[in-house]
Amino acid sequence: MNDTAKRILDLAEALWLERGFNGFSYQHLAEPLGVRNAAIHYHYPGKADLGVALVARFRRRFLRTVAEHAATTSDPWLRLEWYLELLTMDYADSERLCPTGMLAAEWATLPEPVREEARGFMRELYEWCAEVLRAGVASGHFRFAGSCEDKAATLLATLQGGLQIARFEPRWLDAIKKQLRLDLGAR
Repeated sequence: MNDTAKRILDLAEALWLERGFNGFSYQHLAEPLGVRNAAIHYHYPGKADLGVALVARFRRRFLRTVAEHAATTSDPWLRLEWYLELLTMDYADSERLCPTGMLAAEWATLPEPVREEARGFMRELYEWCAEVLRAGVASGHFRFAGSCEDKAATLLATLQGGLQIARFEPRWLDAIKKQLRLDLGAR
């Protein structure tokens, strides 16, 4: 990826997480970058192409950071705690939704290619979470009723909702994380 394409993605990511996919245009990208709209169309012919590139970037970043963190610890609770802190530091503290939250909020208006990439991203996040929960149950770190798969869906939904309501009252996110720890029976 060349420098211009990266700069376009960087700015598009910031605008998407602040305003939503439909809240910015190529003109919003061109002016601050000091390029013409044609330069953006050269790298991303249509906005759906830009959206797919952004979601693919989110996926790569998530998989890379998961792998890096897994290399430092096998403790299931520390792996889950890392994700909780990632959401807080990267998104809640800046009052932005995380990528999956923004994708879900705009689902009805996203182009189908972006939706397809988003489905893959969410599947990877869900599978990672379920795997961490399975490891936690197997090692005795977690104790809860129900399946790890159902708990993963509940956990992810709770965190997404938590990021949204934290915009009204930031301390609620800490309460949600505390309750999740209790619900998992973390030791």
